[in-house]
Amino acid sequence: AFADVLLLNKVDLVSAEELAAVEARVRKINAFAPLYHTQNSEIDLKQILNRGAFDLNRILEQEPHFLDHHHHHHEEDVASVGITTDKPIDPDKFEAWIGTLLRLKGQDIFRSKGILNVTGSNRRFVFQGVHMQMNHSWGNPWRGRDTRDSRIVFIGRDLDADALRDGFLNCAKG
Repeated sequence: AFADVLLLNKVDLVSAEELAAVEARVRKINAFAPLYHTQNSEIDLKQILNRGAFDLNRILEQEPHFLDHHHHHHEEDVASVGITTDKPIDPDKFEAWIGTLLRLKGQDIFRSKGILNVTGSNRRFVFQGVHMQMNHSWGNPWRGRDTRDSRIVFIGRDLDADALRDGFLNCAKG
């Protein structure tokens, strides 16, 4: 749903009708990302890498409520779970929890993303993940008028919303 680029591979192995049906289903989930048809995963890497297509800080400046949704249903078995807490996050607890979660359930977690208020830091901790891979960085400093809360969203298959909520909230201090 939040892919920056879409690749439909092995297009040479299906009929035009089958390809059209798959593309239509993918477009119902993500209508905006560039979509490329490939064979043997061959594509010019300039079309898919280092595009800067997803910048969570930029999106939040334009859409401050981007991470606000809680339980959206995207496809038959694909759903999203959003969790928010106003308590600061213990970075050691979070790192242990998210690492274990992605290692054990990463095949079913298509995307994860969040902005955290980390204990002891005046900067936002921004992360996003795809399956078992996670990328993070320090974002902009918290400003005086900002609500210093932590928000995390998971998009995946067969998500256990209660377990995700409990695990994330257990990373909060206080």
